[in-house]
Amino acid sequence: MSDRVDAGRDALGGQGVRFQPLGRRKAYEEVADRIRARIFTAAVKTGERLPTERELAAQFGVSRVVVREAIRALELSGLLAVKKGPRGGIFITEDHQRPITDSIANLLDRGDARLENLFEVRMLIEPYAAERVARIGTARNFSELSALVEQANAEHGCGAGIRNLNIELHRRIIRMARNPVLAALGETVLMMLAERLKPLESRAPSGVALQMHKKLLIAFRKRNAAAARTIMERDIAAVGRRFALLDAGKHSHAQRE
Repeated sequence: MSDRVDAGRDALGGQGVRFQPLGRRKAYEEVADRIRARIFTAAVKTGERLPTERELAAQFGVSRVVVREAIRALELSGLLAVKKGPRGGIFITEDHQRPITDSIANLLDRGDARLENLFEVRMLIEPYAAERVARIGTARNFSELSALVEQANAEHGCGAGIRNLNIELHRRIIRMARNPVLAALGETVLMMLAERLKPLESRAPSGVALQMHKKLLIAFRKRNAAAARTIMERDIAAVGRRFALLDAGKHSHAQRE
């Protein structure tokens, strides 16, 4: 393994840096290992472009099919992104949620999990995150959240939808808890739930959530961790109940038609 890592250190980066030809293990796995090792050395940055598929094949001494399989494996793991078009190419990314997203999506699509299960996971993660942010959050964190609440309040007053702003506030609170594992899971569940609930757009739940968020911000500024947890629990529960009613109404209407 150390030989692969050493080889990987000569692999990615600026212009003129080249990969070394491979040995004869499973070719696409070794290509993926060397690229992965180079990414983990932090010598490359998120958003940096790799050499083209043709160039990688020449540097590794393998076919383009082998390189394509390696890139696909790393794309599925969230380490690479392939973009099309004139400015496209193979880019370093940090989509750590990708494998989790695929697993949860499979559970939902097979019927092994339901949207209510996603709300249950939110209830496990986000109240803890809110309590932790009340304890360790910075003044800058609170100012950032305050700006979101103010923007949501202004747009809601004009009759605009604010669900995306409300979701963004929850996403930032999860990150502000400073636990990358919790953030990967919590953000994934939050964003998947938001995507699945798009057809159930309603202004009322967003307004209820906004009021909760105002109270949550007060709890943060007072460093009241217990209140922050309780408010977050009520927020998630309230939104969950309202969307459950909307979902039931939607299915009832569809059956009548």
